[in-house]
Amino acid sequence: MTDSLLDALARALQADPRNGTLWLHYAEMLAQAGRGDDTLAALRKAVELEGVRTQAARKLVALLREKGQYAEALIRAEAELARGEDATLRAELALIELLRGTPPSIPPTPAAPPSAPKAPNRGEAGARPAPRSSAGRENPREEPGAAQIDPDDTDPTAWAAQFDWGDLRITFRDVAGLDEAKRQVQLRILAPFRNPQIFEAYKREGGGGILMYGPPGCGKTFLARATAGELGARFVSVSIHDVIDKYWGESEKLVHELFEHARRNRPTVLFFDEFDALGSSRRADSPQFLRMMVDQILQEMDGVGGRNRDILLMAATNTPWNVDTAFRRPGRFDRVLFVPPPDDAARLALLERHLRKLPGGAKLDLRPAMKRTEHFSAADLRGLCERASEGPLERALEGGALSDITQKDLEAALTATRSSILEWFATARNYVRFSNQGGQYDDLAAYLKAARLG
Repeated sequence: MTDSLLDALARALQADPRNGTLWLHYAEMLAQAGRGDDTLAALRKAVELEGVRTQAARKLVALLREKGQYAEALIRAEAELARGEDATLRAELALIELLRGTPPSIPPTPAAPPSAPKAPNRGEAGARPAPRSSAGRENPREEPGAAQIDPDDTDPTAWAAQFDWGDLRITFRDVAGLDEAKRQVQLRILAPFRNPQIFEAYKREGGGGILMYGPPGCGKTFLARATAGELGARFVSVSIHDVIDKYWGESEKLVHELFEHARRNRPTVLFFDEFDALGSSRRADSPQFLRMMVDQILQEMDGVGGRNRDILLMAATNTPWNVDTAFRRPGRFDRVLFVPPPDDAARLALLERHLRKLPGGAKLDLRPAMKRTEHFSAADLRGLCERASEGPLERALEGGALSDITQKDLEAALTATRSSILEWFATARNYVRFSNQGGQYDDLAAYLKAARLG
């Protein structure tokens, strides 16, 4: 395999970035050349293209599994299976779950007759061949969940390493807009690392946490990744599905192991996605295992004896009103940060990012689209651009040659696309009006007023 051939394929893809078949061929050539990371990057491109999505997903999930990147492999497999059943991906999903130590997911099957035994699923005791034993627990009580660990592992934090994304290259330069959010992150997270002497003079130290909230698809996770990239820190991303275990007491152990992994690899940004599920309010009717897990997270966040120094905690939620108030105590998530939809400049930058790289995209006038997409999320804008590219894509398939995207294509997409986050604002408006006694939603209230949504 010569570098000249790979370079030629790369140039061809620059000229035709939507050619899924070519991306797959390029990935295959990279794999033969032993360039594993580049192969992953090429497959991640291919999996975004409709014509080869499933084929690319099979190859990507298999390669991620071979590299031990189980978290991303699991997410990719489940996302593709949600679009349609595929035997190859279903088998990969089962293998990944076995490698992670979790019972395999069982796909839906037609209802069995009353006399037939019911197949166990991951939430039932029968899903595991034999119950585990651990110190002081011979007959473990069970709670529904997914994640499993082997208590005999010599390294108790090995399980947590699968959620470590490593040192990311994404920085704030890649984040369009969100200037106030970036300013707050700079002040509360980045500055203590870059100017430790100044913060020590004021008896402050690096660490702490920020809870980001806002409508879905507006860049909360991307901002957390960029924060890690700014620091050159590890980025560890987890969700409730990664730490819930059906055996009594195991979820708390998993939470502890995540924090221990972060402490061993400082500096680390430990990011909790959909935090309202993990840190939900403890009520009398809440399941006991969930209340215990919340207590464990709170204890780990306190980090007695400075154990959490250089551990940066970030979390994202679409429903901050469902998060337990104990998490907002100083020293935990001491800043609750509203992440709004992109403003005019950010929308223009995002439209340029998605459309300029398409054939004919450099000729488009994007300012009318920017003005008509107020209250669109970043995800909405990406969907708009994908819809605008459908017309030229169809013409290219019919004519056998690339067709430029036109202003008419963009206009048609604008007419057919609506914001997906207005419903979120309608719900959030009620909390601002009736549940803002402590001022925790003042930023949201100011945005609603300025955006004429209040």
